[in-house]
Amino acid sequence: MKLDPVPQPIALAGLRAVRSTCAEAGGALSDLQSRFLNGIQKHILHTEFPPDSVKDISPGELASLVKEAEFRERIIRACIVAACIDGEMRPVAVRKVEEYARALKVDPAPLGAAWRLANRNLILARLAIVRKSMPGVRIRHTIRQEGLLAMIRQFFPLIGIELPEVTARYRKLEQYPEGTLGKEYSNYLCRNGFPLPGEKNAGPEIIVLHDCLHVLGEYGTSAPEEIEIASFQAGCQFQDPIYGLLFGLAQYHLNIQVAPVAPSQALNADPEKMIAAFARGCRVTRDMWVDFDPWEHFDKKTDQLRASLGVQPVA
Repeated sequence: MKLDPVPQPIALAGLRAVRSTCAEAGGALSDLQSRFLNGIQKHILHTEFPPDSVKDISPGELASLVKEAEFRERIIRACIVAACIDGEMRPVAVRKVEEYARALKVDPAPLGAAWRLANRNLILARLAIVRKSMPGVRIRHTIRQEGLLAMIRQFFPLIGIELPEVTARYRKLEQYPEGTLGKEYSNYLCRNGFPLPGEKNAGPEIIVLHDCLHVLGEYGTSAPEEIEIASFQAGCQFQDPIYGLLFGLAQYHLNIQVAPVAPSQALNADPEKMIAAFARGCRVTRDMWVDFDPWEHFDKKTDQLRASLGVQPVA
């Protein structure tokens, strides 16, 4: 996602909307909410507005100050994340975001997922998030390229049916030269005790791209780091990032399982690191969700790949 610079008056108006959303969720700002606001200023807006200048804002005033559609969309998505950054998607906060979205006349679709989370309609919430985040995109891509049966077959290892020919292909990566993406991906699996694709209990091949982003982004696999990689991943695609952000937050911060290969957890987000990872992903120059086939790049040096893709060093 490309992040165009934000004029300071619009930046302040957006921050005020985010702050108002946080305040609706519980009055005075919590530590997590304050750090979320700080992260937005530091890593996206590049502003330093004093806390006492970030006051609540009405929907009408927000609409009068922010005219550009791009900035309106970005404000609403930031408010959706703000509504759950404390560890729960609260209905009162989602209602505030809905008021802003109505005044700004933006696409209300992402609010559907927020309302499902707030109302604990978890089956529908999971479907909405997965369908529009990376797993859903990769599933549809695989079905278009290889057919429905090929996609279903990728899930066989999760029910104990091994795919030895798939495993044999990935095992060859162990012999790739040091420093290549293939070798580092193989080392990543070994280091974390993850099965090779096709082995029993391995996730479907569609998550190989996610694991390659772990390698390219240099993110670990602890719960807080999984939120960072989800945020980085959300940024390095050219469509709406909100569902990718909600995927990581639901799984590791809201305690709502959306990934079939990992248990859900609560309150693991570091808001400033999450925003830093998202901004870093937004600087990647290729749509990694649809325009990056790991097998076309496994033989390339990882450092050179990072440079060509615009993956900047971790701050």
